[in-house]
Amino acid sequence: MSTRPASQTLRSAAAAAVLFLSVAFAAAQDVGTEAQPAPRIGVMTRHGLAGVVTSISGSVIVMQIPENVTFTVQISLPTLIVGRGGPLVLADIHPGDPILASGDIDEQARTIQAQEITVQPPIAATMLEHQRKNFGKTWTAGIVSAVQGNAITLQRRDGQSQTFSVDEGTEWRLHDQSATSAMIRVGESIRVQLRPGASAASQVSIQGMTHPN
Repeated sequence: MSTRPASQTLRSAAAAAVLFLSVAFAAAQDVGTEAQPAPRIGVMTRHGLAGVVTSISGSVIVMQIPENVTFTVQISLPTLIVGRGGPLVLADIHPGDPILASGDIDEQARTIQAQEITVQPPIAATMLEHQRKNFGKTWTAGIVSAVQGNAITLQRRDGQSQTFSVDEGTEWRLHDQSATSAMIRVGESIRVQLRPGASAASQVSIQGMTHPN
């Protein structure tokens, strides 16, 4: 039985790898056909909300998120608290700390039944405050209430309505995949990066429907 030279084997493996990557890249770029993200079905699932702790009372944490509203985070025995390199307890959390609270989110009551709380590095508080000050100016988020031509209106968590435009330069995302403007619908939760002037979008990230289709 003949043996292939090592150099030929390496060249063949390299060629196969290049071919595989080329096919994968082409498939990922073909947004309009097979690589198009799957349809959204059912209720949107949120992974968590980030904010800065404003107060703590018993097993309840109140935090302000960058969208200028507060959420009440309810801690229970199963809640996992981590951060600063290891496990923590509720007494380790103080007002001013930036946290990420994950769990069951009630948008109407603005409560989170926390499954996990991650205490973020102190620099995160500065970043969240920067986001809060620029909410509605360099970025916005909310539920789509109307789509009229190139104009999209959303209802923000702070109760304000905001309208922005989209054009051929707007980038569309659905979770971690490329998307198109045809995918936007009333009821979608979206996050928007705005161009200077806050009237046009540079990027629209579709996060999912907030109620069953």
